Amino acid sequence: TEKELQKIRGGKISIIFQDPLSSLNPVIKISEQIRETLKVHSQDFSDSKIEELLEMVQLSNPKIVKNYYPHQLSGGMRQRIMIAMSLATNPEILLADEPTTALDVTIQAQILKLLGQLKEKLNMSLLLITHDLGIIAEVADKVAIMYAGKIVEYAPVKELFERRLHPYTQAL
Repeated sequence: TEKELQKIRGGKISIIFQDPLSSLNPVIKISEQIRETLKVHSQDFSDSKIEELLEMVQLSNPKIVKNYYPHQLSGGMRQRIMIAMSLATNPEILLADEPTTALDVTIQAQILKLLGQLKEKLNMSLLLITHDLGIIAEVADKVAIMYAGKIVEYAPVKELFERRLHPYTQAL
């Protein structure tokens, strides 16, 4: 049922979208956007819980940042807000859809490192969706290559880079 799916979506499975600017409401403060997520999936939607989530994603000054609007934040900070919102539900699986799109390489590396740390700390699975095989080589254990909506190749990362079988994989 829709109610059962709602418990899975945003509960057991959470997602980080690739463009935080279009995912965040420009006229609502960060704290209220995180609070909305917490109200649906948690008993605790206090300011201290919001600050805890912002600290978890390594944002400086959570007491100040929570009162900002999205346009007042850098791209990397907005992506950290999206990560905090996705973690608010204590997911078992975190889907990250091109989480480093439009970020410079330094911030990209920080976000990928943060996701890896959170994966370990929170004992959750991370499903990273990307076209960038350089990112895959750095952070993934296993990789599935999809073409036309179907998995055409699946292997441990090291094996895939040693022997790419599908033409699309070779093109990537």
